[in-house]
Amino acid sequence: MPHARLTVKVLDEQGAPIRGALVTLTFMDPVTRNGIPMKGRTNAEGIFSGEGQTDGVIGGMVNKEGFYRGGFPFKGFSALKNGRWEPWNATYTTILRPITKPVAFYAKRVQVEIPVLDQACGYDLGKGDWVAPHGKGAKADFAFTAHRDFKSRNDFDIRVEMAFPNRGDGLFKAKLPPIGQYSSFKWDRAAPQDGYAQNTELRNAATAVAVVHSFERTDAFFFRVRTVKENGRIIAANYGKISGGLRLDGMNSNTCTILFTYYLNPTPLDRNMEWDPKQNLIKGLTWEENPREP
Repeated sequence: MPHARLTVKVLDEQGAPIRGALVTLTFMDPVTRNGIPMKGRTNAEGIFSGEGQTDGVIGGMVNKEGFYRGGFPFKGFSALKNGRWEPWNATYTTILRPITKPVAFYAKRVQVEIPVLDQACGYDLGKGDWVAPHGKGAKADFAFTAHRDFKSRNDFDIRVEMAFPNRGDGLFKAKLPPIGQYSSFKWDRAAPQDGYAQNTELRNAATAVAVVHSFERTDAFFFRVRTVKENGRIIAANYGKISGGLRLDGMNSNTCTILFTYYLNPTPLDRNMEWDPKQNLIKGLTWEENPREP
């Protein structure tokens, strides 16, 4: 196979080089489809260079104790000359984000059928379940009301109203910071203080001429729940985040299946969004239900 060489430069959030970061470059073998890893540590300038044979596909990651796992913006090769991939030894710069204050959260990957149509169904984030009579939850943080007009797989309209029970609760569509693009921790470190919308409509529809949906897997949201106000001032509230969007599947259920991954900080008025994946406050989750990214 042709040879490839590239350099990874690792910096911290202030732009200073990180020495001793472990860089893993994975060169893909087209016959076995196995990755052939090459590992090494960055030098005092934060640089590691590696060379290997590949069909043109390279993956990799960067690890350093005290930092979130990172990747790097590999852009592929432009040409193959004399048995080498070009550009030869291109440099890719990546930023590692420090682990500062990870705490225990309630966190869960949810893929669940909304119990009934045309009725508000409350979901308890602390219990990870619908509230009674549909589940073991005690307190509704989110309320979903599903409306379904289903004629065929090519002609349907599924709408879900997402509401919050308390004045001041709501959803905030997040714009993830560029510094987290190649990091396992992609979020701002704190949820916003204001700007939460109390009601949101989700939709998944199709006709002979168009497909309409209100969600993408790349969507990210902050939320505020359990808000208590006194004299117009918030004296209690819990903050959290939703990754992977708020998605609807009306094909494989009698009502609608909703899919999202949430993380809830249990400490009132604490807007910290760094979750420690080793401290999930919801116990007994399956492998599929348990998130792994902070």
